[in-house]
Amino acid sequence: MKAIVARRPVLFVIATALLFQFGIVALVATLLQDGRSIDEHPTAHMVFRFRVFGPLIASLGVTWLIEGRAGIRHLFASFFHWRVPAAWYAFAFTWKFMFTMTGMLALFLLGLRAWPGVVVPNFFGGTGDAAYGLLLNLPFIVSIAIVEETTWIKCCVTRLQRKHSAIVSALVVGLFWGLWYLPMLLLGEGVPDGYPWPFFLLSMASLTVLLTWAYNMTRSGLVLLIMQIISNCCFFILPVLPAWHDMDPAYVNSFVWVNFASAVTLVLVFGGRHLSRRARAKWHVSPTGEPEGFLDHVPHPA
Repeated sequence: MKAIVARRPVLFVIATALLFQFGIVALVATLLQDGRSIDEHPTAHMVFRFRVFGPLIASLGVTWLIEGRAGIRHLFASFFHWRVPAAWYAFAFTWKFMFTMTGMLALFLLGLRAWPGVVVPNFFGGTGDAAYGLLLNLPFIVSIAIVEETTWIKCCVTRLQRKHSAIVSALVVGLFWGLWYLPMLLLGEGVPDGYPWPFFLLSMASLTVLLTWAYNMTRSGLVLLIMQIISNCCFFILPVLPAWHDMDPAYVNSFVWVNFASAVTLVLVFGGRHLSRRARAKWHVSPTGEPEGFLDHVPHPA
């Protein structure tokens, strides 16, 4: 069994995560056949919460089976690699706001939509319900960011980059990362209402390219963790989701186009082979058990 999984570790991680996800969502859909929403059905709500653990369980299981404790240390070690230039932290904390505002501003300047404002109602003023909602969801946002960056980038992308280019690795993982969310989109739970699924898949693929570039440049899981946390927080703050605009997806679609344009630009500037000025990060656990055994300091090939 170990030899079989070791030949296709990413395939086993993705297949396990998707099967778990589709199973959970199918069970919740069955429980909700009485017409109640998930918030009105305690059992369905409890079951639905377990969906977030699927990818992490899959990546932990595959890694433990192949590399044991050294592999597990390697899986999480990049979260402790924090010594990167300050500009990366500035980018991590602002990227989603910059991309989203650029998309909304483009719609406004082209005369396609009215300016929606800078923040959602009741965030900095009014009842403050929006800010309270963000604070209430923050523990979940942080948790799912840890799950997703550990699974999709560190476990899957860096494993694929051992044999494939960075752009191929990012697009493959981005596609399946988006498919992991797809049943929730179809169910209408766990994702923003009214987000068109083709744009959602394009956004996930573009996001994976962006995160792969950031990781290949920095080797810092902490930078990626901040990027993902900010990504999920941003939609609580900026009025971009369809629910704020009578289910009009134009504003969120504008963000997706900016996200896609950034991915294309990164490939053109840095090249698809490494998506970096240095050699791409390749999963490699040292025989001595050193957690950061991959090729951190190998320069970009000529």
